[in-house]
Amino acid sequence: MKKLTWYNELGFLDNPFSIKPAVFNNPILGYDGILEDINQKIEESNIIQLGGKYGTGKTSILKLIISEFKGKKNVIYYNCNNKEGPVKFDKFLTNMCLFRRVFRIKKRNMLLLLDEAQDLDTKDINKIEDYYEGGFFKSVLLVSQEKISSLTRTMNEKLVNNKFLVSNITSKNAIKIIRERIGDIDFVSDKNLILIFNKNRNIRAFLKNCEDVFRYTYESGDEEVTPTHIENILG
Repeated sequence: MKKLTWYNELGFLDNPFSIKPAVFNNPILGYDGILEDINQKIEESNIIQLGGKYGTGKTSILKLIISEFKGKKNVIYYNCNNKEGPVKFDKFLTNMCLFRRVFRIKKRNMLLLLDEAQDLDTKDINKIEDYYEGGFFKSVLLVSQEKISSLTRTMNEKLVNNKFLVSNITSKNAIKIIRERIGDIDFVSDKNLILIFNKNRNIRAFLKNCEDVFRYTYESGDEEVTPTHIENILG
C-alpha cells in the first residue's frame, strides 16, 4: 500500500504548493492590467519588453498570452537560454508546415515571444528588427530577468512606452493565491500566512516556504501552524 504524504494526510490529493506551472493555474492577481495592456500592444503590432525578477509571474503572464493567441496559429515561443550561436529566426518562420520547409517560404505576421531575452546578442536584435520591419513578425515580446544589454538604439526607440515591469505581489493577493489552493482549512490562519509571506515576498519562494512550514508542522504532530513553527523552519 502506498504511503500517504503529509499533504495526503491533510486532505489534499496533490501538493497544494507545487510551483509547476501545469499543476495550478491561479489568476495573475494584481497583474490583470499589465496583461490587458500587453495584449493590446500585441494587437497593435509593437515590440514590447516585459521585465521582472525570477518568480514574479512572468511565466504565468506568458502562458496566458500564448493561450490568447495560439488559436490563430501565429505564435512562436523560444527560450533564449537554449541558443547556441545566433537565433535561427529563418527556421522558426519556415517550419510551420512541410510546404514552407521545402520551398523555404517564410510565414508572415507572426507573434514572436522570446523568454530570457537578456541572452540575445546584438546580431539577434538586428535580425528581429529586420523581420519586424519586413512584416514577418507582427509583434515581438521580449521577456527578461535582467537588463537586455544588447538592445540597439533603434530597438530602444521602438520600446518607448512599451516596457512593463512585474514585481512581487501584495500580501492580500498572496493570501488569495494560497486560499484558492488550500481553501479555508483551520490548519493555518491568514495572520500566519502573512508571517510566512513576509519571510520572502517572491511568489515562488512563498509557495516553497508554505510547503516547508506545513510539512514541519504536520510532522511535529501539531494541528495548526504557529509563529513558532514558522520561526523554527524559516528563521
